[in-house]
Amino acid sequence: MTFKRLQKFTMTAVLAAALPGYGFAQEADALNVDGEMIGTPELMAAACKEGEVVYYTAQSDGDERQIVKTFQERFPCISVSVVSAATGRLYERVKTEAQAKQTFGDVLILSDEVLAQNLVDAGLVRDWTPPSAAKYDETFKVEGKWYSGSGQLMYPVYNKNLVKGDDIPKSWKDLANPKFKDKFAFFPISVGGTSWMVYAFLLDHYGEDFLKELNTQSPKMFTTYNTVMLNVARGESEIGVSSSVNEYVVRVKQKAPVVPIYPAEGVPFVKFPMMLLEGGQNPSAAELFGNWYLSKEGQTALVNVRGANSARPDVESAPENPPLSEVKIWGLSNKVLRERYDGVISQVQKIIN
Repeated sequence: MTFKRLQKFTMTAVLAAALPGYGFAQEADALNVDGEMIGTPELMAAACKEGEVVYYTAQSDGDERQIVKTFQERFPCISVSVVSAATGRLYERVKTEAQAKQTFGDVLILSDEVLAQNLVDAGLVRDWTPPSAAKYDETFKVEGKWYSGSGQLMYPVYNKNLVKGDDIPKSWKDLANPKFKDKFAFFPISVGGTSWMVYAFLLDHYGEDFLKELNTQSPKMFTTYNTVMLNVARGESEIGVSSSVNEYVVRVKQKAPVVPIYPAEGVPFVKFPMMLLEGGQNPSAAELFGNWYLSKEGQTALVNVRGANSARPDVESAPENPPLSEVKIWGLSNKVLRERYDGVISQVQKIIN
């Protein structure tokens, strides 16, 4: 018997003993995801015994439920309870549960790196190195703690029925064109980590004077990117800035007359840190689920359902989106982002209320 056959035999034997009623090949193959082994037979047996994982996510409830269907088809012994809320609310919930010594969540994904790192520093995040860790560049993870389980670009958009020819913005600087005064949909920095990245990008590339120019445009300020996109799609604004996730839904799924712009100077990439929570009641199921989510299969499901952007270079972009290799990406390391976070907020709030 060859080593590989012996290894497979051992794996299936372990699973058969732990999971009576499941076939050898079925359970062995479940752990092999596109050639990636996402766990050991022992981990899967323990995960199936727990039978559940509670997933706290800052992403859309409907999208996440569709994504996790693929996981549950692969692992029918584990149910996934999705709890979707805004990043700030999830952050406070995790802290409150920890203080009460009743942690109900097992896996968490946020849209704010600083808040994610605060949880790490508070000891509320488990050590975790998924099998696919090497697929994630150093800028998309804090090794052993969190990995970018999702991501989105932030870029300008316009309504193609209203903006044509030479008036179409090509650069971020074109947003300050007086033609778009009172016709520009934007957002305050207080929206969160995603909006922070946009303002930091604009300050780094054009300085405070450009923000002052933008402010004279009397932008319509919205607190969600959905409302930015709806405002542009309806023609109430001609241009705006939004996230790739919200723009994708409106453009591709709803067939609205909106077009994204990928300026040559770059677009911010916002990371969504995924982590396992310390004290979670289903540690094995959490690890198996997290490993799957970061696998090529999990990331492909994420991209195709949400139009999100994966930090894995071997995962293709969503249909009708350009490959990330063709887009100039801008971002900051977690260390630099945390050092600058409060300063950028203070700087922006002095210019734009």
